[in-house]
Amino acid sequence: MVPQFLLIVLSAASGIAYAAPADPCSAATAATWVSSEVAHACELNVPFNKTRSMSVVDSTIKALQYYSLENWFLHSPNPLIPHDVNVRALLENVQKTTATVGYKSDWDFNMAVSITDAFNKEADGHTLYSADCTEAFSWNLPFAIATLADSPFDKTAFPTFLVNYDFPNQGRSGLEAFFESIGVHVRPLDGSRVLKINGVDASTYLVDLATRSSIFDGLVGAYETVNPRYMRLMSRYSADTVAGLYTQEVGRFGQRAFYPGANSVTVTLQTKSEGIKTVTIPWAATFVGSGNDTASFISQTCLPAVDSAARKRRTLNRRMDATPMNLRRKGVVAPEAQGPVRHAASAAGLAAPGNIVQPNLKSFGHFVTLDIYQLAEHPHVGVVYFEQFEPSDGTGANDYFTGISDTLFSGLNALKAAGVTKIIVDNSGNRGGFIFAGAIALWSLWPQDLYPGFPAVFRDSDLIRRESDVAAASGLGESEYSFFFYRDLNYVLLQNNSQFMDPPVPQVVNGVKDSYSKQFLDDFGNSSAAVTNFTTPPFQGEDYVFVANSICASTCSIFSSYLFQKHGVRSAVFGGTPSSTVSQFDGGVKGSEVTDFDSIIFELDLAGLDDDPAAPQPFPVAAELTLNFRNAIPYIDKQDGILEYVFEPDTKKYQFTHDQFNQPQKIWEFVAEEFFGH
Repeated sequence: MVPQFLLIVLSAASGIAYAAPADPCSAATAATWVSSEVAHACELNVPFNKTRSMSVVDSTIKALQYYSLENWFLHSPNPLIPHDVNVRALLENVQKTTATVGYKSDWDFNMAVSITDAFNKEADGHTLYSADCTEAFSWNLPFAIATLADSPFDKTAFPTFLVNYDFPNQGRSGLEAFFESIGVHVRPLDGSRVLKINGVDASTYLVDLATRSSIFDGLVGAYETVNPRYMRLMSRYSADTVAGLYTQEVGRFGQRAFYPGANSVTVTLQTKSEGIKTVTIPWAATFVGSGNDTASFISQTCLPAVDSAARKRRTLNRRMDATPMNLRRKGVVAPEAQGPVRHAASAAGLAAPGNIVQPNLKSFGHFVTLDIYQLAEHPHVGVVYFEQFEPSDGTGANDYFTGISDTLFSGLNALKAAGVTKIIVDNSGNRGGFIFAGAIALWSLWPQDLYPGFPAVFRDSDLIRRESDVAAASGLGESEYSFFFYRDLNYVLLQNNSQFMDPPVPQVVNGVKDSYSKQFLDDFGNSSAAVTNFTTPPFQGEDYVFVANSICASTCSIFSSYLFQKHGVRSAVFGGTPSSTVSQFDGGVKGSEVTDFDSIIFELDLAGLDDDPAAPQPFPVAAELTLNFRNAIPYIDKQDGILEYVFEPDTKKYQFTHDQFNQPQKIWEFVAEEFFGH
């Protein structure tokens, strides 16, 4: 069979004449869309800087003392979640290379820290280093993939080619015009079965991507089994309440934050009208950074926008808002599309007409990231959809917390008054968010529980212990290490630092001596009355069922795991690898809390320890490092120590079908029939 190649030489696409400017970054930023070769040439044109790179890797290694999972991840005790990574050793190898032979470019160094040699191997979705220089472009294909079956009960499913030009809220304006201008016409291929990808059986290829979890092939890493990572590659329904509508995610196969490692992809398709056809389709890139040549790209995107003193003031102002510290803690991972892309698309108000995803159901409440419905075909069943547990539209934290509580109270009571006796909780693709928002949701469902969540521990070190001592002495309450923000396991407020961080609790984790705080619970008030008007559970455990696609990050995972472990809530999981028979219903990061590098620096400044030899220093580049900050302690499988290792299996496993994958309403009606009947 002779392949048909859709990939042709760029000529005057999007207004660029490719007698291109001599400066690669001028070429990469001169039009909205350019080829991946042109965009990547800009990234590679930023030279390696040994001094800055040594500072970055030194501070990254010093920041590991805050990484609560470092020694746990040396070896997994759960064979369902295999894992053996020594991230400190990997970073020390990067440090050695940086100090000696160096790297070809700044991009190569950033990839070594981010992906090829260190954090991506850790596969912990909370924990990642990313430099702005390497996330200055959004990389896009004109198609996405969904793995679909003829029936939800089928044991096999097949990858399907989905033209994604009409997917709302993905920052892809002008993408179709770009591809059309270079002779790439994919609309006739929509709905084709994907037989091969780059010459490999499509299902095998996609499972391998999920297994290897390489950022070049799609940022799919998180500490979980293959099914959730596989689903991150797939297109799937979700909600984007920035724009107030449901949407169809492109999926990480078709849209990436990092250079995809190749400039095109070849797919062999079983088309609807032309038989078997092989096409090669290029990647396109759009610039989401700042600058219009290499010099301005470096100064405006790659380097910090302000000096370190101004950055400290900015961080202080960010932290000193009206929301108390103990309510600002987060468990969240990055959304599928970069923030600038997602928000630009939402602001454009795309795809309100013709959006085939929006449920046509009576609403019993909407607030930012929460929707409540009554089903039409099963009116005794209601739906509570949590997009995430953090506002995405600028709503303040306190207003968000109040709104979630009030909407759940009024919505669930209104559903009961309308005859609803059963509830579907859809957490598909939930990105996590404020831990307190998850606690409000849990306490609304079970207000009589002592505490809605899992015990937790911080990692300890000499430096961290001194930070906690300063926090205890100051009593100001701006530090994560202020003992008075926490309660003991009987839910009594801690009275002193000896009940919390000092002395530490020694442990041997995977053969390595380590130490942690004592177990504690967050202080969200002395009873559920502080966060909800419910005094008795509105429904019982058997009245709930989760609808999930295995993607459920951090706060979502804690919310879901708690309901599974404490109240036996069942789950219907859709998607996953074609041959899988069981899935994690809440696969994702379960580490209780994430922190970022700026917050670590702020804490050190606050304690007057910013010049301590053990303290990391502010990065000399524009970059973000996020770390899993504390561990959650499960109620079940305690022999495995932390919540990460607990595999909560689905109750029932289904495949998405051609008429369900982009229609959450049809999924909900199907699950209502399966679990609750007429």
